[in-house]
Amino acid sequence: MNRMKEALKLLKDFPKDGGGLYIVYELFTFDNIFRLLLENGFDHEESLRLVLLHCSLSALVYQERIHNKRYRELSAKDALPANLAACKAQLIYDLMSLSKHGKRHY
Repeated sequence: MNRMKEALKLLKDFPKDGGGLYIVYELFTFDNIFRLLLENGFDHEESLRLVLLHCSLSALVYQERIHNKRYRELSAKDALPANLAACKAQLIYDLMSLSKHGKRHY
């Protein structure tokens, strides 16, 4: 259980949905979260379990990384620092939200 708490601390700055799940709607965020977990001592199967339990995934992410088992190709060596990965995930989510709601800011 302590390992799970450690993992969730790594993800504390990532965007969450209304149900408290981490928002993982595109491949970049999935890859960064997965690499962070690998970098912090989780193996591929533990990382996958954590993602499935605590993340809201899009169909694209599920198909491309999980169903096709491409998560196994990810490596800890390419991990971004947690704060930078979270910042980029929030930016991507915000841009997707703007596009979804049709808001245009000039």
